[in-house]
Amino acid sequence: MSTPWFLPAPLVDVAALALWWGLLRLSRRRDNRRLRNGLLFLLLVGATVRALLHLASLIPALKLPVGLGSVAFFLLIALMPFLLMFNGVVLIRREGRRLSNLLCLAAGLGLIATPVAAVALVATGSPWTLLVAALMFCACAYLGVFLLIFLGQTAVQRIWGGRRAMPHPDVVVVHGAGLIDGKVGPLLGSRIAGGIEAWRDEEGLRPGVPLLVMSGGQGADEPVSEARAMADYAIARGVPPERILLEDRSTTTRTNISYTRDLLAERGMVDPKVLLVTSSFHAVRTAILASDMGVPWAVAPARTAWFYIVNAWLREYIAVLTYRRKLALICAIIAGLLSMMYALVIISSGELGGAG
Repeated sequence: MSTPWFLPAPLVDVAALALWWGLLRLSRRRDNRRLRNGLLFLLLVGATVRALLHLASLIPALKLPVGLGSVAFFLLIALMPFLLMFNGVVLIRREGRRLSNLLCLAAGLGLIATPVAAVALVATGSPWTLLVAALMFCACAYLGVFLLIFLGQTAVQRIWGGRRAMPHPDVVVVHGAGLIDGKVGPLLGSRIAGGIEAWRDEEGLRPGVPLLVMSGGQGADEPVSEARAMADYAIARGVPPERILLEDRSTTTRTNISYTRDLLAERGMVDPKVLLVTSSFHAVRTAILASDMGVPWAVAPARTAWFYIVNAWLREYIAVLTYRRKLALICAIIAGLLSMMYALVIISSGELGGAG
């Protein structure tokens, strides 16, 4: 019997795992905050799943756990719209009916309504409704793939980012959030607590070295700047005032980073090791933005209430979409050109049919 020209499946699995792991490791070393890491992580996960399925076919003892895992995964996918809607209802009850709190509910409804609408369009049999259905598919494919990559990058940051990427910072920067009646609320308090924890850990190793920066300007409805309120909050919890630096001009994440960089440069800190601390849902976007700005700072996530995370994470996903306008434009142009070609075919077919 002749030897098959292709490699055995186990060797293919090992080669795929080694390839994606090596590329992910190389990419993380260059910059673990880039979205490409999320894509490579997804490819690594896919190769791992493939290897497990092959192992399950060779080792009977693995069939049950792998089978149960597969059932749980597909069950989670099937229930995702309802889980999102449930989370949305809980969030609205606890936080109120603000537009920003409706994302989970809207996403759950969209996951149900979109395939129903697509099937209804295809069922009409009209070539023009088929075109609309195809455009819907293109939009959903782009948004879905980007969502998966963003999810993969979230996993990368939680595993290898944060304090693992910057274990001994010279500066700990806490990003501000809106004050509630002029005081620090639970969300901002969690960020400050995370910053104080990181500052104290480094203070115990290198007394006098770490600097704690509070970053946040003053909104129109706030009696003081967020930075001032945050500093008072930290001082009340034992942080010496002389170890705190205020950045009280910023109003966005981008200006949080930009103004803090300028403030540190004014103090002669040209290339300090900086750890940014923000809410867990906000950490990935902050890291991506810092990378886009050429700032080599790591971002550590602070704890966030469970019912708030998913909705806020979706909001961050939409924000990152706006950072990648060129990619969206390229995809839109490709979809538009294909649509024009399809429309021309429809028109030509109609004219030919009419001539016959």
